[in-house]
Amino acid sequence: MFAQMPSRHADKHMLQLAIRNLVGISDADRVSGTNPLWMAFAEMGIRSFLGDLITLTEHDIMDLQIRRTHTEPHPNPIPILRKRRTVIIIAAYHHYS
Repeated sequence: MFAQMPSRHADKHMLQLAIRNLVGISDADRVSGTNPLWMAFAEMGIRSFLGDLITLTEHDIMDLQIRRTHTEPHPNPIPILRKRRTVIIIAAYHHYS
């Protein structure tokens, strides 16, 4: 029997839990939109765990950058530790699934 895919809402919630609990970005930073990693995900259209995040490769994640804008010509860099934790989450998911 095939496992049922989680709903879109549950998939989005899985992404939020992974980012909060495993990567270490607080809900306040995520909701305010001030965290560089979360901002980069938003720019890439990453909205869910199973539908979006696990499709990224290690190279995709390690190359993440926030685009420059008129209001933010020099955005903060994404901390390497957060990128590496994200890579580990995806690798662990693929290993155990």
